[in-house]
Amino acid sequence: MISKLYIRTDGSSSIGLGHLVRCIALSKMLDDSFNIHFACKQIPDSIAVEIRDAGFALLILQNDNELLSVLTPEDMVVVDSYELESDYQQAIKKIGCQLICIDDLHEKPSYADLILNHTPCVSPQEYNAQPYTQFALGPSYALIRPAFLELAVKERVQVDSASVLICFGGSDSRNLTKVALSVVSTFSQFKNIAIVTGTAYSHQQSLDEILEQQDNVVHYHNISAEEMAQRMSEADLCIVPASGILTEALTSGAKIISGMYVDNQIFVFENYKRANAFISAENFSEENLFLAVKNYFSQEHVKGARLVDGQSGERINKLFQQLVKERDFHLRRVTIEDAELTYQWASDKKVRQYSLSQSTIQFDDHLAWLSRKWTDPKCIFYIALFCGKPVGSIRFDLNDGDAVISYLLDPDYHGQGLGAVMLKKGILSLGEASEDKIERLSGIVMPDNISSCRTFERFGFEREHDGENYKYTMNIHDENRNI
Repeated sequence: MISKLYIRTDGSSSIGLGHLVRCIALSKMLDDSFNIHFACKQIPDSIAVEIRDAGFALLILQNDNELLSVLTPEDMVVVDSYELESDYQQAIKKIGCQLICIDDLHEKPSYADLILNHTPCVSPQEYNAQPYTQFALGPSYALIRPAFLELAVKERVQVDSASVLICFGGSDSRNLTKVALSVVSTFSQFKNIAIVTGTAYSHQQSLDEILEQQDNVVHYHNISAEEMAQRMSEADLCIVPASGILTEALTSGAKIISGMYVDNQIFVFENYKRANAFISAENFSEENLFLAVKNYFSQEHVKGARLVDGQSGERINKLFQQLVKERDFHLRRVTIEDAELTYQWASDKKVRQYSLSQSTIQFDDHLAWLSRKWTDPKCIFYIALFCGKPVGSIRFDLNDGDAVISYLLDPDYHGQGLGAVMLKKGILSLGEASEDKIERLSGIVMPDNISSCRTFERFGFEREHDGENYKYTMNIHDENRNI
């Protein structure tokens, strides 16, 4: 049965269209795996038509609570909004839905199962999230449309350095398109200037005089993603804001001038700037734009590595499929009858190579060890079941506020994301099973165990060296990050 996925987002000429554009990009990544429904209070007619023509359902909301009334525990929900507060996330979780938040501001407490943010140089520690929350952060998870995913993997064709593309998104309420065009027009080096405006752009008359006087300027209005990708591939320089369009421009391999002009672009701007992704125009004033263009012409145009590799669709799809698998994943307490099963897992060569103790295990020793752990009140020990079959185990050894995690997965189930599912289920169960107040979660991992390292890091555990190994730790002592 295909899961139902609701995407709650909005867009308009006043708030911009970036949320809608990246959610449409996400929906196309997940189209084959989910029954997708958009839920919007604000949406331009042209975008509504695009969503319906793509085969997605669209629910026009009169109020925020209207979506809550149709959700069931089997549904998944994506929220991409600066306006919706943390209590809305809690209401979705209370229904029993799995929640995914697209969040590039990290200003509010989050209750999401998964947080997506394709801005570079962001860490989980910047979020006020839950111990069960996973993070998909950085350009490896770029939410861009198929045309740009394809552009990212294409070889960059050498283009004329005298060509520039200017685009400030779907609405451009401040008409920075005209500001940038006026500045660029003062540089005689530019032989070809392309400006792109979106469906909500309302300043056409302000461009007409320039367009009439300059025959090297071409205006494209409300073009498709495919044509936009083509225009970017033909430009040597793109002038774009620090929004979703910046991430799309990065797929082209062109040089980029970027800046920010509203508060919600600050984090994106600063982090991409830290990653040396563009030449900064700061606040897009005429003076700063002029200096940025001068800087562009003074630099050597050396081909560099692209931040966006075009594989984000596959990565994101795997994470969403992992969330689906959680429905068929359960934990039960270990019993002494599990001795043979746990012995087989612990003795397996693939499991053993990542064990902190490399010595050969004898069954009698294992049985005695399991008997101690089974009866130890400071040990919470589970067998993990996937579709009713035992697939691994997870154990928490409690000591003075610490819960030390040890888990293993049957090698037959490696590579399916089930290690992350087991860790999440274990963390959630720990709060119910332990009478002790847990302040820290930790786990020791061998550096060669790359899969486990990535799993801990995806949940926001912080890494430090512990001898030859890594120690991963999460503090959960405050009211917003507790189990």
